[in-house]
Amino acid sequence: SCNFQTAEAVVSTQSTGAQLSQEMIDDILTKKIESVATLLETCQFPEFWNVIQEEKIFMEMAGFVEAARKFICHVVHLTYKNIEADFLMQLLGPMEDSSEFLQVLADNNWDLDGDSVFVGHKEEMVEQKEIIEKMPIEVVTPILAIR
Repeated sequence: SCNFQTAEAVVSTQSTGAQLSQEMIDDILTKKIESVATLLETCQFPEFWNVIQEEKIFMEMAGFVEAARKFICHVVHLTYKNIEADFLMQLLGPMEDSSEFLQVLADNNWDLDGDSVFVGHKEEMVEQKEIIEKMPIEVVTPILAIR
């Protein structure tokens, strides 16, 4: 990617003893941040995770990964009622192990059911019942009478 090439240029320039201005360094960092923000805002979550794994500065920022996952969970909750567990894992990015994934589910009150994760509201699971009232015609006629 362009950002990766720019970062390589920065490293090679610094190792040869040449100095970059603070303005150039700030500009490179600003472009990286804008790129990552755009990926999040456009819900390109797998690509987002690929980019931030290449750019170690994001992985090293305290709380950054957790905040990104929280945002992604919010989007998933608004978008899906049920989602395949494998696809959800791709959206949530790399994790240490399955217990971390299960913790994310627990933190969001989501239920794993086989290969699917229920991310909707519990109230949405209530089945609707059709109520049929049987009223004799004599009771209904006065109500429907047009005056």
